[in-house]
Amino acid sequence: MIYCDDSGDITKQEAEKTVIDNLKVEIKALAEASVCSEEFTCYNVGIGSKPCGGYWEYIIYSNSIDMVSFLTKIETLNELEKTYNEKYMILSDCAIAMPPSSMDCVDGKCVGIFQ
Repeated sequence: MIYCDDSGDITKQEAEKTVIDNLKVEIKALAEASVCSEEFTCYNVGIGSKPCGGYWEYIIYSNSIDMVSFLTKIETLNELEKTYNEKYMILSDCAIAMPPSSMDCVDGKCVGIFQ
């Protein structure tokens, strides 16, 4: 949903949230496109910035993708969301997202076990 101010323009807050959401979609698509095999290893990384601290979630990916670009996008996302949360005094639960307890390569895709 896009919020408009009284003039019908998209609010600055909503525009900033859209940038964050679009970057998160791009990051998840890159992670999903990664493959694993004997030559590509699986990893996990926390993404997002919860207002109480920590990440919103962990995603699984492999080094079959451009990891420098991928990790830079994640760093950008985390900083943008942290700034957004502080600027607009966003609240959330303070539950801690946990990384996967293990990862495996199944049919060419990295899979995480979350307990």
